Amino acid sequence: MLPCFVKTPIPLEELEVEWKRIDSETLVHLWQDGESRPESQNHHYYERANFFTEEIAHGNFSLLLTNVTRKDVGVYKCTVYTKLDSGETLIEIKEIERLIVSGAHIMSAYAGEDITLNCSVDSHITPEKIEEVSWKKTDEDILVLLYQEGEILTESTGERYVDRVEFFSDEERKKGNFSLRLKDVRTEDKGLYMCLVFSGELSANTTVEVQQLGLSFLHIAIFILCILGFVIGSLILGFLSYTSYKKEDDSRRALGVQCAHVLIPNITMSIVFIIWGVTEGFFTEAATCSALNFVRSLFLLWTALHLKTFQDFPCRLINHFPILLQYTVITGVAYSRIFVDIFDRGDIIYKVFLLLSPSFLLLALIKEIGYCRKILPAGYSAIELYSTVYSNTLRMVVITIRYGLHQTIFTLFFPILQLFWISFCNIPKRWNYLFWVSVMFILEVLSTSGSIYLHYDAIIDMKERDALVCVTAFLHILTLITLFRHLNYLPAHQSESRNTGTQRSHLVVFMFGTVGVVFLNAVVLSVELILKARNGERTVDLRLILLPTESVFAVCYLTLQISAFFYGTFHRRLRENRKFRRLRYICNIKNKPDTDSSPQSNEHELENLASVPHPSGS
Repeated sequence: MLPCFVKTPIPLEELEVEWKRIDSETLVHLWQDGESRPESQNHHYYERANFFTEEIAHGNFSLLLTNVTRKDVGVYKCTVYTKLDSGETLIEIKEIERLIVSGAHIMSAYAGEDITLNCSVDSHITPEKIEEVSWKKTDEDILVLLYQEGEILTESTGERYVDRVEFFSDEERKKGNFSLRLKDVRTEDKGLYMCLVFSGELSANTTVEVQQLGLSFLHIAIFILCILGFVIGSLILGFLSYTSYKKEDDSRRALGVQCAHVLIPNITMSIVFIIWGVTEGFFTEAATCSALNFVRSLFLLWTALHLKTFQDFPCRLINHFPILLQYTVITGVAYSRIFVDIFDRGDIIYKVFLLLSPSFLLLALIKEIGYCRKILPAGYSAIELYSTVYSNTLRMVVITIRYGLHQTIFTLFFPILQLFWISFCNIPKRWNYLFWVSVMFILEVLSTSGSIYLHYDAIIDMKERDALVCVTAFLHILTLITLFRHLNYLPAHQSESRNTGTQRSHLVVFMFGTVGVVFLNAVVLSVELILKARNGERTVDLRLILLPTESVFAVCYLTLQISAFFYGTFHRRLRENRKFRRLRYICNIKNKPDTDSSPQSNEHELENLASVPHPSGS
């Protein structure tokens, strides 16, 4: 502001104000005939020099000069004319303080490359005068890198950009070069970045837009692996596997084709998710998706009744550990961040508890291990059941400890009661058998509801919370599978009937797991990569799609287990019960027609009566 005013206001009709530069007689601005005359201004000052129009009538003729540059340095004269008199004042601009920041505005790159976001500060500003330089991703409000008081504060960098951003050397910064080097560009890096510079009371900024991010070589490799894994592993090998099943081929070649049908697509998708996680940086999400595909292989081999029996160690591995392995791997991967966080922040008591909890499980299983020596399949299934229920309880305790949810500690009542019911209430052999199963099933449903409520009550990131809810629902479905697997492997168990109907049901579920689930995995990952390359941002957490799909597959197999229980094990236990056999015999006698029978028929009746086993003492 260049000041110029009079104490006594002057009538506007008598007033003329003229601003000029003395050195060049350049007209800066003019007030005449009651209004400003911008058309009279020198082009250098056009729209840069303005009167305070409302203040003219009060005697204030000051001039506001904007966007000042070095060319504006000099002496300015304000001359006021009236009909009777005139007066003038001189104002000198000695030094111009300014802050000019410049840089490139639009750039393109390929994912995986290193790029430079330009930001240069006017060279007349010394480094000592620059107090702060910050790079931000403005569309997501993420602090990328901060320079303050001569130091680079990397601890303030957003998690996504850790170890991927840096300034140039100290010599370059002294020259005013505060450009940002962004390494290993990812598709989510697409967007608008701002370089904001502060020097005293001055501030200025420049923006750089990363507009296009092409797919990298690794992204193309992911697409190719998804296509090959599904086409070769699921479709071609699936067709050959189904052909072998229809022909009832018992050869080793047929068994190799069937195993390849299971292993190739699932292991391929597991590798694809690992590559995607390394490329994009979503380690927990990628690890969970990769683990789902990897452990599904063993689960599918156990599911398929039409596959021929393996020998020795592979047989034991497939028959005894599919659920426990799947449960352990998914739990460890999905909750690893929470476990590590407790070790980093928790008290020593919590750390000791987490370290000793596997020992508690081992001690609790001694009884089941002893049982395992007598009846091998039932023993292993008992270990699976107890381990999954114990792990469910431990997960809920860990969530409660980590987030201080003392007000919801009542949710631990159901899993603890479930542990008690398994440990101290042996499975009965008579009429109250169905009661034991019903109580166990109800407790598992209540435990699942409490676990989901506990996750929603926890103060965690919404996206992570939804993913963990899907994880815990899937884990509880696996627990129900271990329950009915154990019930179907009781001492009264006979080999599961492998009739045509049973095999077809298992085959449908098996094909859904090897073809349908793999296809959905490949499509979801491919669509995510395409949308992210186009929009530069994530669309959805892949766990929110893949885990519910995996849960549907597990529920399908759980349905087969429940069916085998009610139409196999439960009916068999009921038929073997003496009271039930006696009741059935009495009902048969009452339902016989009351007619005279020949001695020969009476003789046959006595023979039938003698053939029915009676309870001791009858």
